[in-house]
Amino acid sequence: MIESARSVLGERAEYVVADVEELPFPDESFDIVMAHHMLYHVSNRSQAFAEIRRVLVPGGALHAATNGAGHLDELFALYEAPFHEYLEAFGLETGPGQLAPSFQDIRLERSEGELRVTEVEPVLAYIRSSPAYDGRQLEEASETVGAAIAHDGAFRIETCAGLISCRKP
Repeated sequence: MIESARSVLGERAEYVVADVEELPFPDESFDIVMAHHMLYHVSNRSQAFAEIRRVLVPGGALHAATNGAGHLDELFALYEAPFHEYLEAFGLETGPGQLAPSFQDIRLERSEGELRVTEVEPVLAYIRSSPAYDGRQLEEASETVGAAIAHDGAFRIETCAGLISCRKP
């Protein structure tokens, strides 16, 4: 992701890989912190929130993108794996309550949509890329996706993502 950002911004930005639980920045050094689709991976979110709050100036904003209930349900149903643990960890429904002790003016913007997949293999590749994938065969999933594509022209997958925004008091 850093290389992608560097390709757009060049040397106009400083690039740092850091642990959100131990940010290497001075107190009150940022106006905005963006945490997109990563807080559900953090083991100690309370510590991460404390660090984000520490580096934000008073009134500074945190913008955290995450997913919500229903996101990719059709995909998860193909494999019956615990993909939803991320939503429970920090999703649109669970994130605001976790942020409330440390931040104010919490706002939620939800964006719902649909993926229309017209080939079976990308669906199977996504399943195989999941940490929950245990190596079992995916013939049934392949047949289900293939049948939907044959019947409807695409395998439809509902999406629900959004942004939780808040401010340091």
